[in-house]
Amino acid sequence: MTDKERFLRTMRYEEVDRRPLHLVGPWKFTLDRWYAEGLPRDVDLNEYLGVTPLKLNNISCNTWLHPPYEPCVLREDEEFIYRRDEYGRTARYFKDHDSMPEWIDFPVKNGEDLRRVMDEHYRVDDLDERFGPDWEDKLRAAATADNVILIDGGCYYWTLRSLAGVETASYLFYDAPELVDELFERYCTVVTEHLRRAVKLVRIDVVGFGEDIAYKNGPLISPEMFRRLILPRYRKAMDFAHDHGIDLTWYDSDGDVRLLIPDHLSAGVNSVAPCEVAAGMVPTELRKQFGRELRIIGGIDKREVAKGKSAIDAEIARNRPLIDEGGFLPAIDHSVSSDISFDNYRYYLDAVQEALKCS
Repeated sequence: MTDKERFLRTMRYEEVDRRPLHLVGPWKFTLDRWYAEGLPRDVDLNEYLGVTPLKLNNISCNTWLHPPYEPCVLREDEEFIYRRDEYGRTARYFKDHDSMPEWIDFPVKNGEDLRRVMDEHYRVDDLDERFGPDWEDKLRAAATADNVILIDGGCYYWTLRSLAGVETASYLFYDAPELVDELFERYCTVVTEHLRRAVKLVRIDVVGFGEDIAYKNGPLISPEMFRRLILPRYRKAMDFAHDHGIDLTWYDSDGDVRLLIPDHLSAGVNSVAPCEVAAGMVPTELRKQFGRELRIIGGIDKREVAKGKSAIDAEIARNRPLIDEGGFLPAIDHSVSSDISFDNYRYYLDAVQEALKCS
């Protein structure tokens, strides 16, 4: 049985010989700590540790800004580096440790800016440009590999928030809903086209959504506004997916998205990741609330992994009923932070792999 088969069967509550291993990456400063604790610098981390994680192959065309802004370093001082990224936003990064960047400036500050950015960076009059000359070859190559094949179903809030920031995006939903609707419709046009082209060439396993639409205490958009401007686009993608036998999703958002999950499920968006426990996204509670229709990815509290062996054992034990039941891929929730020692990470890997065995 391949890991792709294990993933699909796990998500469908079918029997497997073992669950697949899903891993998330360490921060740069986590690796720096691990080098000081004995990890050789010239090795592949997973190969060195003897683990083979589940592989996802994203076959999406370019669904984001086209052309993107040119990323560059604007300036730096003793403590910070100031960068502009492909969305045209400026952020300040610490030099000496990993953290979320501080967002300083965004290209969209009002409706006029959104109109300009759409016309300059999100035109959909020539969709061939978004695929590139070797896109079909990449799809055919993906079909021959033991990878879970994923295609983008929409990153709507992500795109607006990346262009405008959370505060301005929140105002735009109310001050310029027609422009937000146009941006989202352009995105939906790209999604519809690459789904249409992809299903002719390859068997798609998962429709992916990446929104980061919530924070610790709930969604960053009201459920009513979500239903009006985003949910219909999810439904369109998933209706097409269902018509072509695609029944699984991978929905990625930080924070607490529980208020939106009933709407997700109504459209066929049937998963959530990375299930940040600190935000109340506890896998066992999610299963009680939403049942087996909701697939869960993540949900291993990184704060507990940092505490050591007994805490790791307790965290695995807490999630063991879901591992055994299926519809769940345990993984550290979001990323491997630098308070996790190399010894604790190795112990976690041993413990989670033991739990993934099927009796």
